[in-house]
Amino acid sequence: MKFQLERILLFSDAVFAIAITLMIIEIKPPHLEHGSTFLQGLNAFLIMSPTIIGTVLSFYLIGLFWYRHHDLMKHLVGCDKKFINLNLSLLLSIAFLPFSTAFVFENEPAPFPLLIYNMNYAIATYFNYKIYAYAFNPKHNLTSSDVSHEIIKIRRESIFSTGIYVLTSTLAFFTPLAPIGYSLFALQQKFANRKTAVTVTEES
Repeated sequence: MKFQLERILLFSDAVFAIAITLMIIEIKPPHLEHGSTFLQGLNAFLIMSPTIIGTVLSFYLIGLFWYRHHDLMKHLVGCDKKFINLNLSLLLSIAFLPFSTAFVFENEPAPFPLLIYNMNYAIATYFNYKIYAYAFNPKHNLTSSDVSHEIIKIRRESIFSTGIYVLTSTLAFFTPLAPIGYSLFALQQKFANRKTAVTVTEES
């Protein structure tokens, strides 16, 4: 069983790494003519700056998914078919992120590309929660100890991030500055770690 878990972890890490690498490859430096001035170089850089910003943002967000996946795997002592299917669904949503990132940040600000981008992350967030809820459910015997209390934090993170995706998608219909809404991710951990009495429900 340990060997199977290591295979899942290695395969998953490879998908995360490839997704991040493909985004970096999308950043193609501008071609400057011989003898170009400083201002021409600066202007060319500024034109491609949305792509750079989008790549940095997506690198951070994919990094959060990778961190959560790493944190999940360290608790596991077993796996089953449904867990593997949930994991593959999560990885599929991650694999699409280089496309959705390029689609939104290499085009003029528009609602539809940003909607696709946010939907991609919302789907990844959904499967991230589902895989945690399934793995940490004691009746599935996939963890070495009862860690069901962690689901409270994961649920809060999922709700918070999904709210940001909905907010930025909505703002995109009114202002090209909608991506500024992603700055709210700085408050995610504060929201997730707040101390309130929450009842943990099991996922089948």
